[in-house]
Amino acid sequence: MKTTTKIFGVLFSVAMLVACSGSESEMLKQARTIQEAMMKSKSELDSSLAARLNAYSEEVTLLSQDAELATDSVKMANYDEIKSAYSDLEMLKAELNDWTMNVKMLPSAEEIAGGAENPFGGDMKDEDILKEIKASQEKFEDLKSRIETEIQ
Repeated sequence: MKTTTKIFGVLFSVAMLVACSGSESEMLKQARTIQEAMMKSKSELDSSLAARLNAYSEEVTLLSQDAELATDSVKMANYDEIKSAYSDLEMLKAELNDWTMNVKMLPSAEEIAGGAENPFGGDMKDEDILKEIKASQEKFEDLKSRIETEIQ
């Protein structure tokens, strides 16, 4: 009976160790949640940005076809203002694309199990990964704020 209890205890301990090592830490779960929210917000921002750029483009096209543009200072000022806003949004769009290309994305647990490499490095601690993702979130929120201000 003692031997059976010891064997059961050892097996139970091994099973618990395997179960705990396979689960993801709270910090990585939080990092993934932040990352998913950023990507959802980025997608929405991309849509708003594209819509506003299209509207500016249409306005520029219409104004450039106006025969009175060259002689009407109010229309010319409006045209210049819209072209400037369009150019500013184009630059912000390029910044957003640069941010997207350079941000490190934590692969899902399934992707890691499938052999995907962790872009943060295998020896980076969970709290350091979370810090880096939070830093990316700060940069994104700053860029998002600037874009939303420009869109309005």
